[in-house]
Amino acid sequence: MLVDEVMTGEVKFLNPDQTISDAVLELAKHGISGAPVVDKSGQLVGIITEKDILNAVKNTGKKLEMVYPSLSMVSVTFIETMEEKETIEAFKEIANTKVNKIMTKGVTTVQSGSKLALIVNLIILKGVNRIPVMDGGKVIGIVSRADIIQGLAKSNILK
Repeated sequence: MLVDEVMTGEVKFLNPDQTISDAVLELAKHGISGAPVVDKSGQLVGIITEKDILNAVKNTGKKLEMVYPSLSMVSVTFIETMEEKETIEAFKEIANTKVNKIMTKGVTTVQSGSKLALIVNLIILKGVNRIPVMDGGKVIGIVSRADIIQGLAKSNILK
């Protein structure tokens, strides 16, 4: 089986100058968990995923607290503690950040016509959920873990 047989051909692209807020809206609107990021000439420059966005949301912050009574007679002692922030507040802090600041660069890709075994091995080895399919230097599709499972379900091997 080839990647072309299971790939999603209608790819939703994002551009590096969009905000993270825009990216979240686009991912939610299309029901996808990640999308390739292409520049104005259509060249792949990265990929942005739910994981990238959640990693950028800092819902904990460091805070200094004075230890009382101080363990030292000479100085005041402080300890660093973690303070939980609301997720919405944490997201607001990054909402206007550009996609290119948090996207994954150096994206693993496969060429059109590659065997499905190659992409399965890459997904496992790289620990990613999706890999863009390239032809002539342009993204022509994307294969996700779900695409592979659906492709296997449609194949004759399960009958």
